[in-house]
Amino acid sequence: MASHKVAFQQSTRDVLHSDLTFTIHRDGEKLGELRISKGTIDWKPKSKQRAIKWNWDKFAATMEAK
Repeated sequence: MASHKVAFQQSTRDVLHSDLTFTIHRDGEKLGELRISKGTIDWKPKSKQRAIKWNWDKFAATMEAK
């Protein structure tokens, strides 16, 4: 079974519109970063330069459809 590790980073001070970033690893290898902000939720795979961005309405609809 795969071993997963999730770590997150938050600014030491509150900054308006600052993202909360989760770094996701599986078996010691980075899968990507999940960034949560006021307006969007973004997934940036380790091998890509651009993140996949969803607004909160699209994210909620996708999760409810599963």
